[in-house]
Amino acid sequence: MKKTLNIILLYSFICLGFSATKISLFNFNGATFDKADKNAAILSNKISDNFIDLMKHDMTFFDEANFIETKKLNKELIKVRKLLLAQLKKELEASIVDVIPRNKIKKIVNNVSEGNLNELQLESLTDSLIVLVSSSTKTIAKDMLLSNSKDMGKTGEITIADLNSFIENITHKSIWKSTFSSLMTSLRNDFNSDIAVTGRYDVDGNNLKIELYPYNLDDLEMLGVVSSEGTIDNINVIIKDLEFKLLSKLGFLLEDDQKAKLCLYDVNEFSKSDYSLYFSKIFLTEDIKELKYRMQFNDNFNLISEYYKVLAKGLMENKIRYNIKFYGDDSMYNVYSTESVNDSTFFVNVLNDNWTNKVGVSQNLHSGNMKPDSKVVVEIDYNVVQAIQFDKGAESFMDTVVQISIYSLIVASGFLLAQFL
Repeated sequence: MKKTLNIILLYSFICLGFSATKISLFNFNGATFDKADKNAAILSNKISDNFIDLMKHDMTFFDEANFIETKKLNKELIKVRKLLLAQLKKELEASIVDVIPRNKIKKIVNNVSEGNLNELQLESLTDSLIVLVSSSTKTIAKDMLLSNSKDMGKTGEITIADLNSFIENITHKSIWKSTFSSLMTSLRNDFNSDIAVTGRYDVDGNNLKIELYPYNLDDLEMLGVVSSEGTIDNINVIIKDLEFKLLSKLGFLLEDDQKAKLCLYDVNEFSKSDYSLYFSKIFLTEDIKELKYRMQFNDNFNLISEYYKVLAKGLMENKIRYNIKFYGDDSMYNVYSTESVNDSTFFVNVLNDNWTNKVGVSQNLHSGNMKPDSKVVVEIDYNVVQAIQFDKGAESFMDTVVQISIYSLIVASGFLLAQFL
């Protein structure tokens, strides 16, 4: 199966010079979560709105794969669903007590696809739609019987209006949730995709599981399942894991420098409303080590320095405050701003404006060369950082006291360098 896909990709490169594989990666068309859990519902909405777009954004650097813009896919998908819904509803209304002939189903598929299918695709999609229609018909009949049994002892029967309502509701649910409509959209003239990818996710308490289903559109064969699972606190890691697994499943081989780009987070995607990045509020060095292992980097590749250099630069450019944790210390400490970044260290301001007033230090400290707006700039080696946490909460009096004390201790320990400005 994978060998066949690689041959298809190679063939397209040879025929078209260098033509990227066109991939229709759709938003999730299925999800389960506890609807009574308000936090789960909020998280579900965020995943539905942003997760797939973040994946596409991260993979734009990879020239061999061309991911079609989600807005364009959604617009075309709605058109396809409406066309299917209208034509299926018409046939079901006319044939609810009979079987819709295969030739009529085939005609619907051909009409909706704008005649853009080869014979293999047409027959395969016709089979899929027949299964979908059969399932919908059974559900309609079941709902009609259940509705009738509820009204036993009462006057009246199921009317034509009731029947039409059943048909409308069931076909709408079937079409809107089906992979079939996504495959049809991928094959329309506007896209002519090589690969279609659908997916679903499940939120269960503190756990999130995501599955993606890639299809080779040449023969509509599913290429397997790409899945990742973890806690909702580590969605940033789940995203990276899925990106790498999806590209690998599609037969793409990445060099270490490409894998490193895939591990990076674009701080321009920082959410100021949630004060989070890629749905997460904490970024751990251990997660980077895990990704390095999963993606099978060369042992000598310094992924941690590359990762923190890009992250620190993004935090500096976007003026984002954060907390930092060091190895061997269980506390988180405030960083008010990132001042500069280089290949192995970054400089941060650990005390903000007028900090001496907060702890009742004598005003005499502001005389002479000491400016009222004081900073303590500390140089931090990437290798001593264990975690970065996003927290916009205001610091307390004791936080500031601890802040001054801890950075004095860190400077004395020798692995950080402080300078008063």
